[in-house]
Amino acid sequence: MGILIGVFCVVIFMDWRFYRIPNACIVIGIVAGLILRSVTYPVIELIELLGTVVVVFLFLYPFYLLGALGAGDIKLFIMVACYIKGEQLMRYLLVTMLLAAVISILKMVLYEESRARLFYLGKYVRKVVMTGAMDEYQVDKKQRNCIIRLSIPAFISLLLLCTGIY
Repeated sequence: MGILIGVFCVVIFMDWRFYRIPNACIVIGIVAGLILRSVTYPVIELIELLGTVVVVFLFLYPFYLLGALGAGDIKLFIMVACYIKGEQLMRYLLVTMLLAAVISILKMVLYEESRARLFYLGKYVRKVVMTGAMDEYQVDKKQRNCIIRLSIPAFISLLLLCTGIY
């Protein structure tokens, strides 16, 4: 897990500073995870890992298409799937999303522009329900108080997992 935490530190810095998660970080994390898994587990586990990666991708990809998640966020979760497996991975994803929701609520309480985004979300959901048409969910990266960098709750969730809190 030390390698994963180290890669995560770089990812958080890059995400915070540039709103991007570099592919190089993700590749290093995935390759290290695959090497560690191949040394520790039999080949059948590597096949299971590839299946898990595909499932994580297929589950999160629709959120990317809607604009709710960035491509870097999906790649980040795929990287984490190289280290964490099964039920523990599901708990990790759930805790990460719960932490992101808490951060979103706090931002809505603190910042007017975040509250305005909540109204936009309501209008967007209403339009989808009424018409069945799903347009791209618009995100203005200039409104910094509205953006949730998912790498931060993902890292906090990883630290909680590593310390045995869940």
